[in-house]
Amino acid sequence: MKVSKNELKASLIKAFEGLGFQPGDYYDAADMVVWLEAHGFDGFDRLQAALVYLNTTAPIHADLVQEDAHNSVLDGRGTSILLCGSEAVDLIRSQVMQGSSASLELINCYNRTFVIQRLVKAAQRNLAFVAYWRQLDYCVKVSIEAGAQLPEYKTFTMIEAVEPQSLRIFCDTNLVAIEKQYAAQLEFGSLVETYSAEEMLACYRDSVEQGIEIDKALWQTLDDLVARVLVESTESSRAGAGD
Repeated sequence: MKVSKNELKASLIKAFEGLGFQPGDYYDAADMVVWLEAHGFDGFDRLQAALVYLNTTAPIHADLVQEDAHNSVLDGRGTSILLCGSEAVDLIRSQVMQGSSASLELINCYNRTFVIQRLVKAAQRNLAFVAYWRQLDYCVKVSIEAGAQLPEYKTFTMIEAVEPQSLRIFCDTNLVAIEKQYAAQLEFGSLVETYSAEEMLACYRDSVEQGIEIDKALWQTLDDLVARVLVESTESSRAGAGD
């Protein structure tokens, strides 16, 4: 079945609310899923993987375990980037606003591809980002120039061990500064694949014009999560009816 971008976002917002997300969190999570799916990053497949965890545990956020002027470490405590992605990007952005550059490591987190949407959004505030993480047996690198609407997405072979569930983010006012400042930390193996901005844009245009294809089973799962919010709202209304 096909749904519009707006219809999908509205359903996701309520579904994440049904999972116990707070207002700011469920709007951000919905934006991440819609952006990935609309731009060809298999957002629905990644969402289904995340729901296995999110539907069985209470929402938790990352803990700040280390911080200095230009470097931070967040412990995701085994949660999804859908819950701690905004937290990580906001933290590194605030550090750059106080200095020239910053790096951040987010450990013990899952579904890291969703962070691309948060980086793209933050880049609109004239900041550049480079992020990388291990995915299976290769390394993903995402670069976004300040003000850019779409990222550069590449995968590489790994030349050294990268923690399986970690994410590294680097930020400055332009990509050249990042590549120069953190050159030693941004060395990768051979290029495996590039997913171009042109391909992302073509996918997005198609999703807007033709609608977004979603599996009926996943749509039913979202409906079930939305129902939790409706039930709670109804019970709350009944409880206050005699006040």
